[in-house]
Amino acid sequence: MKTALTARGLSRAAGTRTLWSDLDFTVESGRSLALTGPSGSGKTTLLRCLSSIARPDAGRILLGGTRIDQLGAKDQREFLRSTCGLVFQDYALVGEWTVTENVCVVRPRGVPKGVLAQRSRDALIRVGLGGRGAEPTSRLSGGEQQRVAVARILVQSPRLVIADEPTAALDDVSAAKVRWALGALREMGAIVVVATHDPVLVDWCDDALALG
Repeated sequence: MKTALTARGLSRAAGTRTLWSDLDFTVESGRSLALTGPSGSGKTTLLRCLSSIARPDAGRILLGGTRIDQLGAKDQREFLRSTCGLVFQDYALVGEWTVTENVCVVRPRGVPKGVLAQRSRDALIRVGLGGRGAEPTSRLSGGEQQRVAVARILVQSPRLVIADEPTAALDDVSAAKVRWALGALREMGAIVVVATHDPVLVDWCDDALALG
């Protein structure tokens, strides 16, 4: 049975300024949605709400039958570990750790270490970082760190993928590798939601939602 990400009546303000109001949309498994709009229109805030990290001022967000906007601390940790994969603009990597350690930090439950190691090698090859798993992440460029974050969600293989400007710091070849990685997750049935100014990525997505 397919799972859908459903938003109903979402509203959020920043101080006295309304970012978005009464948003309604649905993204089914195996589909992708691009959030577009000018800087400051609330794209990142909406991604944070969809990932349970922030909450809307009004409305509800459901993944299947689960209210994402009402998760308690314990359920939220499990949701971010096993269900939701994140690629935010700060990459959320530990600079002192190796590339492989960062890629494997969100270890899916029940996956043996040997299988996890092979998954990480495969994921790094797919994003163009094959053979670099032993390097400290701090030595990588911003674009390379961005691809490490994408490799991490390939290993995690979540049901929901949330990505904020995943191709922004990349050249055309690297951006194509990221689109391929997101496409692989989509083909496996993941729901993919991205915020982007990249017209190529917008066209790649199945649907788009303009904010602002």
